[in-house]
Amino acid sequence: MSRRTRWITMVVAVLCAVAGASLVAVRRLRPRRAAVVQSRAVATPEQLRAQCRDAVGPPRVERISEHVWLAIGYDLANTILIQTSAGNVVVDVSMSPVRAQAVKAALTAVAPGRTLAVIYTHSHIDHTGGASAWVEPGTEIWATEALSEHFIKQYGEFRTAETRRGAGQYGAHIEEESLPCCTIGRRLDFESAVVTGALLPTRTFSGHAELTFGGVRIELVEAHGETHDQLFVWLPAERVLMPGDNYYHAFPNLYTIRGTSPRPVDAWIDSLDLMRRRAPEHLVPSHTVALHGRENILGALTRYRDAIQWVRDRVVAGANAGMRLEPLVESIGLPPAVASDPALAPLYGQVDWSARAIYTNHLGWFDGSPEALYPLAERDRATRTVAMMGGAERLWSVIDASLRTDPRWALHLLTLLRDAGLTAETPGQRWALASAAALESVAATVGNSNGRGYLLESAYGRRHGVPPLPTPRASAAVLDRVPMATVFHVMASRLLPELSSGVHESVRFDLTDSHETFFLTIRNGVLEVAKGDALPNTPPPLAVVTTTASAWRRVATDTLTPAAAVASGELRIAGDTAGFYTFSQRFRRGL
Repeated sequence: MSRRTRWITMVVAVLCAVAGASLVAVRRLRPRRAAVVQSRAVATPEQLRAQCRDAVGPPRVERISEHVWLAIGYDLANTILIQTSAGNVVVDVSMSPVRAQAVKAALTAVAPGRTLAVIYTHSHIDHTGGASAWVEPGTEIWATEALSEHFIKQYGEFRTAETRRGAGQYGAHIEEESLPCCTIGRRLDFESAVVTGALLPTRTFSGHAELTFGGVRIELVEAHGETHDQLFVWLPAERVLMPGDNYYHAFPNLYTIRGTSPRPVDAWIDSLDLMRRRAPEHLVPSHTVALHGRENILGALTRYRDAIQWVRDRVVAGANAGMRLEPLVESIGLPPAVASDPALAPLYGQVDWSARAIYTNHLGWFDGSPEALYPLAERDRATRTVAMMGGAERLWSVIDASLRTDPRWALHLLTLLRDAGLTAETPGQRWALASAAALESVAATVGNSNGRGYLLESAYGRRHGVPPLPTPRASAAVLDRVPMATVFHVMASRLLPELSSGVHESVRFDLTDSHETFFLTIRNGVLEVAKGDALPNTPPPLAVVTTTASAWRRVATDTLTPAAAVASGELRIAGDTAGFYTFSQRFRRGL
């Protein structure tokens, strides 16, 4: 072998050795695949009882730091008081004036002083409804700019549906033994909550605001999450952070079964990261107990945001992989690193509810399955299924046996009978009693207070009849802040089609205090609302109504009848008076 050949051979050998070593190194750097372990645990009733005892507990006041006091256990939401040399700043104010008065008495016993300001962390009524108990002449009410619009939506088009489902979620007629708390706070007092003391903000901000009261510096930071109008409160001198409802001791309610607009999950994660950057020494949520210690709090906030992002990312990955919605939902749990945290037990929110909501919020109801586009009608599908299973009496025999051993299966079969129209839903009768028993048996295994409450309240309605819904009474101060365009647009969903089909007529409204004009046109069961000039093809108004925005708000909410408004001079009608009264009777009034 020549010298040149030996040299080439040696170079090739060296290169092969280097390449082999590099390949080995690359393989060592490549991450190893491992089975993805997830927990799909369901909260138990025992966990709920422990949560009610340890994370909510009896009514009490706790001192958090030099200037901060916490009232917990008095209502669904906590109230936090910041004591200054000039007076008090109150963060969140209970659901009703009745409960707020008890909280105020307890807090001012240890921190006397006038109320300088109220801060709403967000618009939910359990944080705003007791404001009238705290507010004095000169009290400022602080919130994000978005709050008023979101608060008013609670009295908007879907109020009845949300109230009905909320009564179910919170177990309005369920005894305390079966539902000891609402996971994140005390059971609701529905009777006192009918009369709200909520007041709309007098001072608002976007992004960030800095306040100083009696030498205490308070920062407000807009931080969307459970709502689109959320903020957190930061006291830098004492390193106290109040996260509102963006953190509490339970898996977060990324979707609430009472019904709500989509919750901004990505923004919720960002808000938790903003809190982490402040590295608080005290975390004082608006629900459940406070946390103390920087490392303890950072760990809790990190696990909380990771749990939310894990669910969100699994939904995105599954959807992009073409998974159908239900198999996708069933595939998602929590990884051990967060599932082991008691503060993420599914006692309030649930992973499956959250995954379903994240999917539909981004992609809508259709999950890509062609079978879902043109399915059999529900009754037809149920009727054929019952017939294939041997008929109604055959199903009843299986139902009776399953009620004792497999209540979920019994509930499924009962639903088939109902959907097929083969049974009456009359409360107290066979189907209603059997379905109530099945719901109660399922509830006995459930620790999530929202799911448990809804099951038990539904069973109560099937045994005894569905109780009438409470009608909230908004204060004049709140009603007078509702834009008139909103009032008229809400009327559109309250037009009764059985009284307006085939009708084409309009009424003009001149509002003397707000200097606005609206044309309301009924056209074949649809209400068209036009501000300013009438739209093309609007028929001549049968009447011109001259009134004030304040008076018409009361008419629209059924606290003042049109006849009484005319008699008092608050409403004047030019044109066809009888026609206007007929026009007004085509709507369902009230909140």
